[in-house]
Amino acid sequence: MANEKKDKKTSNIVPFPNLSSRLLEKGMSSLKAKQFKESLSCFLQLLDIDPGHSQGHLGVVLSLIELGQLQEAKLRAEKMLKQGIGEYFDVLQIYLSVLIQLSEYETVVSVVEAVLEEHQLPAAQAESFYQLLHFSRKMADDPEPPIDLSPDPPQDRSKEIETLRAMLASDEIHNQWIAMQQLSYMNPEDTFGVYQEFLKNQDGHPGIKTMALNYLKSKDIEETVVLHKFGNTYSINIQELHDVYEDSFNLEVKKELENRLEQDNPTLTEFALTIWWDYILAIYPQVPEPADPHYWARALQCAAGKLIGMDSCEAIESEIEIHPENLEKAVEQLLDIERFTFGPNKFQGY
Repeated sequence: MANEKKDKKTSNIVPFPNLSSRLLEKGMSSLKAKQFKESLSCFLQLLDIDPGHSQGHLGVVLSLIELGQLQEAKLRAEKMLKQGIGEYFDVLQIYLSVLIQLSEYETVVSVVEAVLEEHQLPAAQAESFYQLLHFSRKMADDPEPPIDLSPDPPQDRSKEIETLRAMLASDEIHNQWIAMQQLSYMNPEDTFGVYQEFLKNQDGHPGIKTMALNYLKSKDIEETVVLHKFGNTYSINIQELHDVYEDSFNLEVKKELENRLEQDNPTLTEFALTIWWDYILAIYPQVPEPADPHYWARALQCAAGKLIGMDSCEAIESEIEIHPENLEKAVEQLLDIERFTFGPNKFQGY
């Protein structure tokens, strides 16, 4: 009888509305703000509610990587691949990066060989996998001691650094991303020249360049570097860079967007916020113009609607304070950055 009462009481518990979307947003925000324990907690709670949530699984893996729990991250990524959770190639690329960080190059070789055998890949994507295969075979055949994470590693990493330099010159984002991950485990005094070369390279991926700048700032590098993004060249003092996720204007846009949409359409809000962070990370360290949070919140609402097949622009265009031509210009700017910078294989959460 007591158990029946307990079961009846439990069945009457009603979850908070939109709890899954709130946990996802909080997890992503914490991940971007480098609060990795909090992001892991949010994503694990999300999976308790929705065990099949692909972004929740990916968020757990990314949080574990940042916390240095690479073995657990590897096992979870393997599970995602086997069970078909998430976008296959997104998960695969993250899984391969974990294997490389663990120096499991023979496993990388076997996985990449299987992918090339089983999938008919576009020429550019196939080339990037062959580059990764070449790198992993070289490391497997000529093993070096594991990377020493102390400030002054004694071993000579010159051959590996040159290989990573070549990967950064690749046209494929995931090769650049893996190389940047590997470089972050090395002494910045040994790798600073590689960062300099990559930042001023006209073809380097703008999102990965932002990763490089943030890494150098976190290591208290007091240097000025040349940065090339979207056809423009800048001279950047690393220690004068601002924090994207603490920037007051960026947070004002986020608040305005939530005030406009969250109550009626939390899913659209979540998607629009993803576009916003992608956009400001791509143009960083430049800032959005005009400095009007209402303007950008409306543009983000419209852009997010377009990408998911909703017509959310018509009502916005009727708002007299924003001319439709100006709104369309901002929307196209957001969509162009989203397509060019991240494309179908973007690494979510980075």
